[in-house]
Amino acid sequence: MIKNIIFDLGGVIVGLDKQNCIDSFSAIGFNDFGRIINEYVQDGFFLDFEKGKIGSEEFRENIRKDIHGIVSDEQIDSAMAAFLPGIPKERLDAIYSYRKRYRVFLLSNTNPIAINIVRPMFEISGRKMEDYFEKMFLSYEMKLAKPDVEIFRKVLLDTGISPDETLFVDDSKANLDTAEKLGIKTVLITQQHNLTEDLRPSLC
Repeated sequence: MIKNIIFDLGGVIVGLDKQNCIDSFSAIGFNDFGRIINEYVQDGFFLDFEKGKIGSEEFRENIRKDIHGIVSDEQIDSAMAAFLPGIPKERLDAIYSYRKRYRVFLLSNTNPIAINIVRPMFEISGRKMEDYFEKMFLSYEMKLAKPDVEIFRKVLLDTGISPDETLFVDDSKANLDTAEKLGIKTVLITQQHNLTEDLRPSLC
């Protein structure tokens, strides 16, 4: 019986628009963003950012190294925001409703700039981001990232939840494969989904 649900953030809760993000970085003079970011696996200094190895200012300075001219923090953050177009209200309502029956957690590869962008998106129903989850596990705070098995072990240890009573919802097969090796039940979710109807078979 499923007693716990762990949600990914980008691609499951928050929409992702890779091309819009690439175009936005190109518009400020950074033409290499498509190489270091995709929906599932990050690379280079972006991965370091998501693992908390570098902070927001160092991340922005890495962006500026390949840009001719002056680019503000706000321009860089705005280009990042183009990757995260928003959250449909029905997804938030679905997640909040699950808290009545399950322990609900968030596990995300993310960074401080992205979290600052998405946090207000959770407030469209009058709640804070933290209201939707018992605990949020964020890669840059944990110094770990999916699909590393250690990040899943850390979640299990910190929460005390049992793998066979836990459903992990993600849009990356690599992340799901790692979770399954620990005995966690999984479901692959794409951006075009309904978090009520599409999870129902996995929660039975």
